[in-house]
Amino acid sequence: MAEPLGHALAEIQRTLDFTQEFDPSTSTAALSIGLSDHPAFSFLPQLVAKLRETAPGIALAVRSFTGRDDAIPMLDAGEVDMTIGVPPSSTGRILNAPLFDERFVCILRKDHPAASLDLDLETFLSLSHLLVSPENDRFGVVDAALAKQGLKRRIALTLPHLYAAPALVASSDMIATILEGVLEASGQAEYLCVRKPPIQLDPISFTLSWHRRNDTHPAQRWFRDCITDIFHQGPTQKSG
Repeated sequence: MAEPLGHALAEIQRTLDFTQEFDPSTSTAALSIGLSDHPAFSFLPQLVAKLRETAPGIALAVRSFTGRDDAIPMLDAGEVDMTIGVPPSSTGRILNAPLFDERFVCILRKDHPAASLDLDLETFLSLSHLLVSPENDRFGVVDAALAKQGLKRRIALTLPHLYAAPALVASSDMIATILEGVLEASGQAEYLCVRKPPIQLDPISFTLSWHRRNDTHPAQRWFRDCITDIFHQGPTQKSG
């Protein structure tokens, strides 16, 4: 019973803390956020800079998660105040706000024999593929799109690390289909040839998620506004 009781007491204390008048410039509140890999790499430095400028006394704790539905138990248990990642499964107690969409691009090393060719479907299928799968699934969105046409690609390497993919492709004969923002933030773009995928792939949406019980807490409302301002006005904004 100790763990559930501890969570309950913590929630009571947090409720008391957050219902007081909130001034970010003087607050010493502790806030927490769960981030999947891509937002952590591309967005976290901007968030830390914004907090340092507008709320220097706030302590921020960051937790990682991988699967989209991993966010739900974290929010249910009060382990984090909010999360940023691919939208979790729909549930009435978890609220969501869209932040940005990411397009897919195909990447090859610049001196790859296929880099000078049009990347049509035949060429695409003839290459060895690197699959990025944070959830360690060997069947990704590309494979699902190909399966609809009765097609299959040859996957030479599967790895869970988004930001390892560009460097691996730059030093190999593999092709990878990755999020455009991962390429932009990887520092490897100059070594790679970028092509539009030869199959239709819908953009991936990233959302801000939080528990309904925290919806009206002044500090968390302010924190959510900080995050949406960064994404909607800053350089991390993506188009679909």
